[in-house]
Amino acid sequence: MTPKLQEELKNVFGTYNAVTAIQQRARLNADIQTALQRAIASEGKSPVLIISVQISNIDFSKAYETAIEQRMLAEVEVERLRQNLEREKVQAEIVVTQAKGRADAVRAEAQAQADAIRIKGEAEASAIKARGGALADNPKLVDLVQAERWDGKLPATMIPGSSVPMLALPR
Repeated sequence: MTPKLQEELKNVFGTYNAVTAIQQRARLNADIQTALQRAIASEGKSPVLIISVQISNIDFSKAYETAIEQRMLAEVEVERLRQNLEREKVQAEIVVTQAKGRADAVRAEAQAQADAIRIKGEAEASAIKARGGALADNPKLVDLVQAERWDGKLPATMIPGSSVPMLALPR
């Protein structure tokens, strides 16, 4: 009976690889239990009744265990690199967003300055147009403004033979 049970154990265990045997130990135990129960049942009446199977230790060769360890370390390293890549992508997106924000702020400031210059120019043009209209309607306005601004003093120095500024004497 022992060789038959060992053969069934090896047959079931052979359908698993090392990783799945470890990760799916409960399924492996159930499959082995079913195979052993079938093997005993095929022998006819047996005084042995298998209620449960528990695999307590699976030993692999040292080389195989080292290879699995190296593979797991490589997977951990790959996952670490993926996380670093994701972090770098997020940081790059933050930098791009900040740069766009600064560019939008500079653009808005330039637009505000351009609008202010345009409005000021329009106001100055309107004021010049109003003064021009006032001068056209009243040519003596210049003389009035000149007289209002005069402080009552004549120039201290004058060019010989020139007329006195601001005094238009009739002839």
